[in-house]
Amino acid sequence: MYVFNFYPTHNHRHKSIDFKSDVDDLGFMRPWSPIEESGCQKQYETWYAAYLPIVVRRRCRWEKENPRRNIQRFVRKGIPHSFRKELWLRSCPSRKDGVWERHEVPNEVIKQIKLDLPRTFPDNKFLKTEKTRKTLGRALFAVAEHIPSVGYCQGLNFVAGIILLVVNDEARAIDLLVHLVSQRQGYYGKNMIGLRRDMHVLHSLLREHCPRVVVTLEKLDVGLDMLVGKWFVCWFVESLPMETVLRLWDCMIYEGDEWLFKVAVILFRSNMIAISSCETIDQLMTEIQNIGTSKAALYCHQLILKSAALPITNKSIEYLRVDAEKAIPE
Repeated sequence: MYVFNFYPTHNHRHKSIDFKSDVDDLGFMRPWSPIEESGCQKQYETWYAAYLPIVVRRRCRWEKENPRRNIQRFVRKGIPHSFRKELWLRSCPSRKDGVWERHEVPNEVIKQIKLDLPRTFPDNKFLKTEKTRKTLGRALFAVAEHIPSVGYCQGLNFVAGIILLVVNDEARAIDLLVHLVSQRQGYYGKNMIGLRRDMHVLHSLLREHCPRVVVTLEKLDVGLDMLVGKWFVCWFVESLPMETVLRLWDCMIYEGDEWLFKVAVILFRSNMIAISSCETIDQLMTEIQNIGTSKAALYCHQLILKSAALPITNKSIEYLRVDAEKAIPE
């Protein structure tokens, strides 16, 4: 699995990746590090040779122009690292304003949080320190404290880790984490009703845009919740390359849940031939896992542009959710 990313400084002399550094700007191992054993250096180099000019060009546009005049277009084409924190926090309320009430957190939830702290990106340069793990623990405790219906769910630790790394401000990172989880709290909790509903919605979208995939799912009698439920629970963290996750989150935070569905549909469509050739559930699960290292997942700029072209909107998602809620059992 890819977890690395790379942000160049705004320097015209910067023409290539710094191969002397084993760690990227968010603290993850690069693929050419002797510690990294993914064997994906060549694929990464090929991708970044094409992606680096896009990153530099977009940063120049953000610094030169006023993106607020056409913010959606600018967000979809990529938020530079130096602007990402500002854009992510743009509509995020502060806990200081009393937006969320406080509730007692059960000891069992606290124990679960403590167990997952050392498991959260254990090789990350920043998150493996005791100080940062305590910060991560406070962030996850805040979710349980303000959203008792969620408490703690495995996977949220990775979501919280990325937010802390990008925002780099404990108070505002926690504000953003609680805000984003509160918008999707149906994905968590005991019955995960929101997740089951949205897997039903995704199934409907795949029937329309990738019918061959649905034929395979129905032939093997397997549900999407078992195959890709983690995509929605973790908002694709640990399932896609980190740069792809960040680009997806840029759009999701600014535009809404439609982007979870858009990207999921494009990933299925890009890997439709391999998926539709599966004869067993084991083969299918292997192909789904391989999506995370596929070319479609790595080439994030193309993935976002293809996803943007899909006629899937928040309004159409809400219509499908109404139907899905009638179809799924309580």
